[in-house]
Amino acid sequence: MPYYDSNTHNKIFSLSEVCASIKRTINNRYGSDFWVEGEMLRLNHYPYNGNAFPDLIEKKDGTVVAQMRAVIWASDFRRIASKFKLYHSIELKDGINILFRASIIYDTFYGLSLRIIDIDPAFTLGQMEKERQECIDRLRKENIFGLNKQKILPLLPKRLAIISVESSKGYNDFVNIINSYSNRYAVFYYLFPSLLQGDGAVSSIIKVLEKIRLVYDFFDAVVIIRGGGGDLGLSAYNNYELCKAVLYCPLPVLTGIGHSTNETVCEMIAFHNGITPTDLADFIMQRFVKTDEQLHKTIDMLKLKCANRIENEKEKLSMLDKYIDLLNPTNTLNKGYSVTLKDGKTIRQANQLKKGDRIVTRFSQGEITSIVE
Repeated sequence: MPYYDSNTHNKIFSLSEVCASIKRTINNRYGSDFWVEGEMLRLNHYPYNGNAFPDLIEKKDGTVVAQMRAVIWASDFRRIASKFKLYHSIELKDGINILFRASIIYDTFYGLSLRIIDIDPAFTLGQMEKERQECIDRLRKENIFGLNKQKILPLLPKRLAIISVESSKGYNDFVNIINSYSNRYAVFYYLFPSLLQGDGAVSSIIKVLEKIRLVYDFFDAVVIIRGGGGDLGLSAYNNYELCKAVLYCPLPVLTGIGHSTNETVCEMIAFHNGITPTDLADFIMQRFVKTDEQLHKTIDMLKLKCANRIENEKEKLSMLDKYIDLLNPTNTLNKGYSVTLKDGKTIRQANQLKKGDRIVTRFSQGEITSIVE
């Protein structure tokens, strides 16, 4: 109970009475739960007891305008986390926008907080789509949306700068396919390790792209590979700064980040996008296979043309041989004809001779010499 100070005549309450009054007021005013939108700055989950104490914020134009602590009791957390993972294929984590159902609670030790009872996982996906469209609009407005598609990919991209994680299944799927052709084609690849999702993915990939820029003369293309996962894990690939770095990369950028729906901006602006790392590896190696096949077809065609030319020339030579044979004087003589020569030259007309000329008459068998009378 409050009491009066005899000196000041002020009504004095104990701290517990003030806390109890605040609690009664809040319970009377906020007796039902309601839906709240905010960013979960930190989840603060404690596995040993299952409870979580998220730090919630609201931003406007990049500035925090409100902040509050929340609590998710263990029983609620298991249900909420399970539903969220089922929807997005990833764990509930820091740095995402959420729409949650909550009630206001006041504790005499911990003060005012929100008790999160449920989360709408579809809202988080909707926020990601909003950011995706904003990024697209901004890139189009700056007239750089198609910049990387203007790069030239060599017919045979033999030197690949890969941005991925060595332990990633997607990375291993990719290199296994490349290596399966190693006995036929020489393709060099070098891994530039990077975070592929989460809060640090954007800055990590941008830093790697900056490293590649310094040595881009050694490569034909940049390949970004991720091993799959839910749509929420793809949020980094809708980031404006990352997309801008991809667009201004001096090499064609090829993406294979492991999903088949809701194409990210990064995939849209890349020189080429494979649905999966395996699909992307096939795209690259098929350029070698098709070129190889075309070369063999060309060689076979040249061989055929050469063979046909040789046959044609043989036929021409055969015809020429027959023609020469027909013109051979010996054949004419064999038919009973003779040829008259004077001084080794054929005499075709009588007026070519005069009295006393010495002539030779040649038959198929032998010859005679005569003097013109």
